[in-house]
Amino acid sequence: MVGETYKSSAVAAKSGPFHLLEKALRQRRAQDEEARQNLLLRVKAALAELAGRVSFSRAYIFGSCTRPGAFKRGISDVDVAFEGLADRDFFTAMVFLSAALGTDVDVVRMEDLAGSLLTAKIREEGIQWTRENWPSCGPK
Repeated sequence: MVGETYKSSAVAAKSGPFHLLEKALRQRRAQDEEARQNLLLRVKAALAELAGRVSFSRAYIFGSCTRPGAFKRGISDVDVAFEGLADRDFFTAMVFLSAALGTDVDVVRMEDLAGSLLTAKIREEGIQWTRENWPSCGPK
């Protein structure tokens, strides 16, 4: 009788509402990951276009769009840190990237973060973009 109850519970778990929820969550995670990878390609292309408009030596894409499983469509934004971006070009870069990507973009200048722990974290975990490594800087 105990074995029979266990089998019934296992069958119910595979076909009941929890199974449907797990299936929906797996599907959502897969869609979020596909969107993240697509967004990374779009960010890199937008940085290439931006590099023709304003001067900067390199950019780092960081945050949730660089980490599988962390990005959530409709919630996550894009984080970009620049090296060598002039103060006068800061808002131009932010507005251009936001318009090109159709989402919120947080922009920081590495020079403004000098000596902070965030600088080291961005360099370690971020995806570095330069003219020289574009388009080979593939998603992580």
